[in-house]
Amino acid sequence: MSKTCKLEDVSGRAIEAPYTFYLPSAELIAQLQAGDLIKLIFECETENDQGCTAERMWVEIISRDGDQFLGRLDNTPRFIPDLHLHDEIAFSSCHIIQSQKDDPIPSLADKYNERCFVTSAVLQDRRPVNMLYREALEAEDIERRFSGWTLAAGDETDEYCDDAKNWHFVSLGAVLNIDDKFRSLIDLPFTHEVEYLWNEQTKMFEEQPLAD
Repeated sequence: MSKTCKLEDVSGRAIEAPYTFYLPSAELIAQLQAGDLIKLIFECETENDQGCTAERMWVEIISRDGDQFLGRLDNTPRFIPDLHLHDEIAFSSCHIIQSQKDDPIPSLADKYNERCFVTSAVLQDRRPVNMLYREALEAEDIERRFSGWTLAAGDETDEYCDDAKNWHFVSLGAVLNIDDKFRSLIDLPFTHEVEYLWNEQTKMFEEQPLAD
């Protein structure tokens, strides 16, 4: 291994952002063997001209002993000076971010990749989601991967909501990383336009009647 770089333990990323950061499942890790290609993140002391201090590169597994692997670098590093194609790399499962094998377990990052509208109160101030509204989709919505959901803290004023700067168009997963108590609602099939409000006493979302 290069003296100027180290492998990133990606398990922490998955804990912090389980709905947006894909991590191979334990079932996939169990299938890995010599000859398989996996991807690792190499963190380094040097910085490239884009300001990056890490490279994601493919490694071919040479051998495996339980959770410990030995591999051979299958990429030519772009800016890590003392790391080269075919260098041997020792690593553990906690370093693996991708494999060329299909994962038998569906990825949460893929499942919740559709977009939603969300207020700054939730996305930036990291307040819980207490109001959800789901609308019917038009053809253009499907093209831009809009889920139909609008999410808010629930106490934003009309003036606040009228300001476009207070709205963001992001993946559902980005919001679920902040608060996922509404996950069961967005998993429901669409049947009609609906609004939900959080009831703090019952600790449940309640469907609200929509104005005609």
